[in-house]
Amino acid sequence: MKKQAAPPATTSDAFLGVWTWNAKTGIVVACSDVCRYLNIPTEVGIHGVPAERFYEAIHPDDMRGLIQAVEKALHGDDPFLAEYRIVSVEHGTVRVRSNGRCFRDSAGRPTHISGYLSRIDLAPVAAPDDEAVLNDVIEHLSAAFEAAAGLSKPVLSKLISAVLLEAGTQLAAFLRRH
Repeated sequence: MKKQAAPPATTSDAFLGVWTWNAKTGIVVACSDVCRYLNIPTEVGIHGVPAERFYEAIHPDDMRGLIQAVEKALHGDDPFLAEYRIVSVEHGTVRVRSNGRCFRDSAGRPTHISGYLSRIDLAPVAAPDDEAVLNDVIEHLSAAFEAAAGLSKPVLSKLISAVLLEAGTQLAAFLRRH
């Protein structure tokens, strides 16, 4: 049976997977796809490894910017956002974007940063109605964020906020291209 080629990406970003970094222990857990891109055996990475193990795959010229983004998320109220290159044994050198949020305990101390990784070096292939779809997605996410804001636990609204940030980034990229 002949294998069919995968369809082309519809945006310049391709979702790779999710990760969580424990600020107290320095341990990172990640899904299998993120582990593969970062040269970490899946059976190890899904249970957690020291953050330094993940940093080993970061392009040396991008390490300082990534560390600054982590520090900014830990010490500020901003979402975590970093763009950098990883050197993957399986995929070569690729540009990625990490989006996430820093979570804190009741005293305001950082407990963990959770987020997702996207590959951003793929060629954009935009459909004519992408702007309308992105606007619709942002509208729905905004409504979901407002609805979740009333919950007693802020985790859901913070996760929606991270996704809303990514949708806004996608819309801005689309508008720059057109």
